[in-house]
Amino acid sequence: MPSSATVEASVETCVDIKSVAQIASSEPSELEQKLQAQLELLEIVQEHAADSENWIRRQAYSLVTDEYRVHHLTAGTLRGDGKLGVSPALFQAKDESQVLSVLHVGTSLCGHRGITHGGLLATILDEITAMTAIPNLPGKTGFTANLNVNYRHPCIADQFIIAQSEVTSVEGRKAFVKASLKAIDGTLLADATALFIAPKIPISSLTEQLTQAKNNA
Repeated sequence: MPSSATVEASVETCVDIKSVAQIASSEPSELEQKLQAQLELLEIVQEHAADSENWIRRQAYSLVTDEYRVHHLTAGTLRGDGKLGVSPALFQAKDESQVLSVLHVGTSLCGHRGITHGGLLATILDEITAMTAIPNLPGKTGFTANLNVNYRHPCIADQFIIAQSEVTSVEGRKAFVKASLKAIDGTLLADATALFIAPKIPISSLTEQLTQAKNNA
């Protein structure tokens, strides 16, 4: 007779397979298609798309596989109607010193009614700083060591916002980054500074070590 842990693992695997199948087969909703069309018409998106001398448009989360997407916070868990409802317009400076992303925050990610949760804004700032820091680190990988967020203005839900980050310095395995979140009209919603550190060993080895330690605890 299988143990309860085996049963739980089997159930989790079945759920994951079902979720992956839904992600792989689902078509964009009517709302997502509408938001995507609106996104492409935004002046800031069109300006950066046209400025190929300085910016390269990247596909957001292009390295996240369908199998892993169900476990990924911003590419999977928080994606969908009423949440992060559209694939961001993502631009990287050719010298890899800056990243700009235009995204939509929906009505199901609030703290106070009608106001986007500050924790989500911190998550977006963490991601946008990582997108700038990591290409400048040894091994092109790293972890957030510190993130300082200043909330400047309430972020009303159901709007497009602009996330932008810039590397301020790199010191060996450390990258220092600054970032901001703004409304389309330029209102500063939040800003942040961050420190990222490249691990001394490959992330796969580090993850394996930490997982073994957790299982042996």
